[in-house]
Amino acid sequence: MSKPSKRPSRQKLASRPQSLADYQHKQPANALLSLIGIPLLVCALSAWNHADYRGSLISLCVLMIIGAYLFASLSISVTADTLHWRFGPGLIRKQLPLNEIASAEMTRSTWLEGWGIHYTRRGWLYNVSGRDAILITQKSGKSFLLGTDDVVGLWEALQHRI
Repeated sequence: MSKPSKRPSRQKLASRPQSLADYQHKQPANALLSLIGIPLLVCALSAWNHADYRGSLISLCVLMIIGAYLFASLSISVTADTLHWRFGPGLIRKQLPLNEIASAEMTRSTWLEGWGIHYTRRGWLYNVSGRDAILITQKSGKSFLLGTDDVVGLWEALQHRI
């Protein structure tokens, strides 16, 4: 089990319960939703003013709304034997048995790695906002990043169980 890359403050650690109760956290995608809102507004206004392209622009608006709905948040939970994560309403979700995790460490993603779901040089990235993340290395050697705004809480929950 690896140590965190940066030492969390004592104040944050002291406020956390030391029990092994299930961990659950939902991070809203406020920045991502704000970035989708501006193009959505431009698209809607363009559809209003350009009758020739109205159908295409409305279709594009609908696609942006569906994307915003699907990625409105990232929920992460750690139970006694499984790590679960899902985006928005849960259409996009994954899970990993805790006995397959070799290590978990606090890290930060680069601004180039961005948000969403995509492959990076450190493995798959699942993130909706911010740069704080947990780098999870599996016993098979594969790794992935889970973005969170509660990096200390998720790291502690994983350390207690792996």
